[in-house]
Amino acid sequence: MDYPITLHHFFTSPKHNYFTRPKFEVGEAPTVTHTTLSFEEGRGVKGDRFEESLYPVTFFSLEVAEAIETAFDHSIDIKLYRRNIIISGINLCELIGKQFTIGEVVFEGMAHCNPCTWMDAVIEKGTYRQMKGRGGLRAKAIKGGCLKLGGEILVSETVLRKEPAEAMILSRLP
Repeated sequence: MDYPITLHHFFTSPKHNYFTRPKFEVGEAPTVTHTTLSFEEGRGVKGDRFEESLYPVTFFSLEVAEAIETAFDHSIDIKLYRRNIIISGINLCELIGKQFTIGEVVFEGMAHCNPCTWMDAVIEKGTYRQMKGRGGLRAKAIKGGCLKLGGEILVSETVLRKEPAEAMILSRLP
């Protein structure tokens, strides 16, 4: 099945700013913006802090980011979420445990990308709760290649039942 999507932002960071640091001590590692991302089989984005981890690539839904902005009634810098790929047009929870292709890259959706309580410190109190159950997708590339920002087609052999708008609803994971 083919699903039209948009790849809005690509980010990497060489070091952790939240995870592994003392409680609510924010690091100073930059969040780097990219127009293309290259993937190698089984790895994450080159130069990213999760490049060689078990879950090397993180996706986050633009629809969820916009719903959080609506809940707080102000804009939020999308970089603060610290995810690699900001995407719209697909409910990311539907891709957990599934293989899918974007462009020339084949991914395996590994797990929900749980938010951390750092979100309350870095963005605003209540952000963690807003992200719970819709914090994104952890994945790995099982066939490498390059992605570019813009419109794309996500291909999945599995029929995805949930609409992207459903990702905005605070809900339980599948």
